[in-house]
Amino acid sequence: MSPSISVVIPFYHAEEYFDETYHSIKAQTLAPAEIIVVIDGCGEKAINFLASYHDITVINLENNGGPAIARNIGVKAAKGDWIAFMDADDKWKPEKLEKQMAFLASNPEFSSCHTGIITFTGQDIIKQFNNKPQKLTVTDLLISSHVVPTSWVISKQAFEKVNGFDTKIKCSEDHDLTLRLVLANENIGFLAEPLAYLRREGHGNISSNGKKIFIGHKQLLAKHKAIFNQHPKFKHKFMYKTCMTAGGKTSGLEKVYYYLLGRIIKILYNVGP
Repeated sequence: MSPSISVVIPFYHAEEYFDETYHSIKAQTLAPAEIIVVIDGCGEKAINFLASYHDITVINLENNGGPAIARNIGVKAAKGDWIAFMDADDKWKPEKLEKQMAFLASNPEFSSCHTGIITFTGQDIIKQFNNKPQKLTVTDLLISSHVVPTSWVISKQAFEKVNGFDTKIKCSEDHDLTLRLVLANENIGFLAEPLAYLRREGHGNISSNGKKIFIGHKQLLAKHKAIFNQHPKFKHKFMYKTCMTAGGKTSGLEKVYYYLLGRIIKILYNVGP
């Protein structure tokens, strides 16, 4: 029997890009059982826009709460045994779901699987990320999140085991979730093929906002303080990378502040490459 997959998509003013996203899902060689789109407080414009897609389930949230809330609600409504997360402006290669489910069937020790990604803007490829740990460990996750939701398939059972995304964390909620999964002995596997495309248009997505990244990472450090303190080398490297990433996505005095703070951390704690 074919695996039952529910695709869950938070939708926030993504009318310009959603049709490309939708058609990449419909082109999958392994068709999902359903597509659930959660409108994250966009109002009538989004409702009317999505009404033209007759084979999706639309859930409308009156207030904007962020992707963590939208994804949790989408998963709760999902009928599938597996959840494939997708952002409303990204896209997949046609064989993505089929290859992921084959990987999971061949490696039953994993309750979720993510893939390599390709970042892009318009028709231009920016970069490919295909060198990640085959099985994520806690120490891997103390340095980087590694998992991008658009590339991820997870069993609904594993997702519910750790109570889904923490809605108090507004930027690093995916990083927090993967860390909690690994701590709960839910293994996350990596399929080393670039099967997901991550859009980088700078059109208001959270990952393009340096200040939100900085705040989200601070929340992550505070929540998992005990674990980070057990591994000070990784903690300091994470702090340094946070500052440099935030600085690269801001300008003016804010950019100077993040870069200066990053350099101080690097010198003070002898952070290596």
